This record gives sequence, structure tokens and C-alpha cells, in this order.
Amino acid sequence: MNAVELRSMYFAYNEKLILENINLSVEKGEFLALIGPNGSGKSTLVKLVLGLLRPAQGQVFIFGTSVDRFREWHRLGYVPQRAAFDSHFPATVREVAATGRFGRVGLGHRLRQEDWKSVEEALEMVGLLSLQHRPLIELSGGQQQRAFIARALASSPDILILDEPQVGLDDRYAYDFYRLLQQLNKEQRITIIMVSHDVSVVGQMAKRIACLNRRLICQGSPRDILTPHNLNYIYGTEYSAVAGLH
Repeated sequence: MNAVELRSMYFAYNEKLILENINLSVEKGEFLALIGPNGSGKSTLVKLVLGLLRPAQGQVFIFGTSVDRFREWHRLGYVPQRAAFDSHFPATVREVAATGRFGRVGLGHRLRQEDWKSVEEALEMVGLLSLQHRPLIELSGGQQQRAFIARALASSPDILILDEPQVGLDDRYAYDFYRLLQQLNKEQRITIIMVSHDVSVVGQMAKRIACLNRRLICQGSPRDILTPHNLNYIYGTEYSAVAGLH
């Protein structure tokens, strides 16, 4: 059984076709990177997997269950490009991360000791445990992004979906974060689906890369996909030189 499967999927905004005939499967424990130019439909595909959008045609399955009938959403952790939050709401870093546990315990239920332990472990993973009692609004943009990554990890997900999670992270924390993703994937066997423009990084981390530009252009191992010919075709002339690939 695959962790995620898309079958003959189409999606349109206001009759404009965004995704066309997408057939893509992600095995349990796999690390898949989605790449493609801006406006290619990567974030839309992620939202379809999360059930935030409905396909115009085709089906989405999570652990073999149609997304329309899937209810175990705590098994999926999601990190958007920039998480929206009320800048006037005085939530601490710990409280923000703790919201990731409510998918497991249910809204309105008190978190138990084991829940708070998971929250603290997630904060330690992203290097924010020492700042857990600080108001989120006092943190830098990169630190806030790490807090939302901790929120996704706090649910102890089986699948972690990240939409350009490196946005706002400085180089040092981006490196630590990528190492964390590798650890989660290799040691805990968490399935990872990550949207990224950083092809040099995903080439080292991902087991498989899927190239999207409305249609699924190609997919395969980083060695097979990240060639100058493919990158120039997907992104435009001389992209491979800019990306530092040879």
C-alpha cells in the first residue's frame, strides 16, 4: 500500500487548468521532492493531498483510503511556505507547537503528559526548546518558521509534507533542518514529500524527484532527473549553471 497515490487527477481554478492527468504514487518511507517553475501547480498538488482542495477529476488516496473518506489527519504533518497567524495573539512557542497534538487528542481535550513530551521533543528537534516560553511574535521570521515545523512534528506524523520549508531560514538552520529531515526519513521511516526550488539540496536528500509543470514532466532518481538537459527544459536555458549542477 502506498502512502499517497494520485490517479488521473485534474484540477482547475476558474476553468483554468492547473494540473492535468497527474499519476503519482509515494511509497511508505520514501523521500519525494517536487520541483518545477513558479506557477507549475506544486502547492496546489500538496493542497489536494491534504484535502484542502478537491480535484475536478481523478482521485487522491492516502494509505489506500480516498481523501474524501480519510479521517486520520493526525498522521499527516504539514509545513506551509509561511504559516499565517494572528500577530496580536499572545501565544508562546510551546503553545503553537502544542496545537499539532490536537489532531490526535481532539479539540477541547486537555493534553496529557505524553503529549507535552512529544511537543518538547519536537521543539528540541528544531532548536527552540530554550525559547519555548517566549511569545511567538518576539521571534525572528526564521525562528517562527521553525516553530511551525515543530507543530507539524508534534503530531508524530507518518507523512510529513513541506512546501518550501526553507523560506525564512538562515543558512545555518537550513542545514540543520535538512539534516533533521534526513534523520526523520532514514531512522523513523517518516514519508516525506517536499516542494523545493533548491535542486542542489534535494538532489542529495531525496530518493526520488518528480518534475511538475501542470503535467508530470518526469520522475526518477536524482541522478537521472537532475541533468542539465532536464533542468534547462523545465526551468529555462542555463538553469543548471545557476543551480551549480554539471
